[in-house]
Amino acid sequence: MKNNRYTFWKLLDENIIEIPIIQRDYAQGRTDEKRIRDKFLDALCEVIKDETKSINLDFVYGEIKGEGKNKKLTPLDGQQRLTTLFLLHWYLATKENKFDEASKKLQKFTYETRVSSREFCKALTTNQIDLLDIDSFVDEDNKKLSKLIEDKNWFFKSWKKDPTIKSMLNMIDSIHEKFKNTEDNNLFDKLIC
Repeated sequence: MKNNRYTFWKLLDENIIEIPIIQRDYAQGRTDEKRIRDKFLDALCEVIKDETKSINLDFVYGEIKGEGKNKKLTPLDGQQRLTTLFLLHWYLATKENKFDEASKKLQKFTYETRVSSREFCKALTTNQIDLLDIDSFVDEDNKKLSKLIEDKNWFFKSWKKDPTIKSMLNMIDSIHEKFKNTEDNNLFDKLIC
């Protein structure tokens, strides 16, 4: 894969992506990273909406092992960007009713760092969510996608203690805020092309 340009979707076409145990927790979703998170999501949103634009997310360094369907990319650098792209793909597939189409491929993204992080990614990609259910929450402070996810019977309360999952949930809320009112219902297709 030396010096080739890949989309996240293309990487998943050819590899399982496994964040190795040596990587730090997912940080882009941390509460104190709001400025960086918003700037990154603004850039991604602009590029997805305008098909004439592209964005270079710099290098992802890592090691590829195995062959065929079992090829595994273990990133040594790029974990933060890859995780954000995973969450963005999941969100747009969910929002635009493409979950069934995207689920199997998104299951090829996983974490080795903690069992809970790995299980959360698996649960997120195998359990469909209806975003309209957010409106069923009475309290305005609870009208967040993270609260809807935490309310699901497959979400383990102990996962709230995992810093990577907490950051992922925070990022999912930011992605939802950025994209929830978008009228274009082809953003997922634009993202994966």
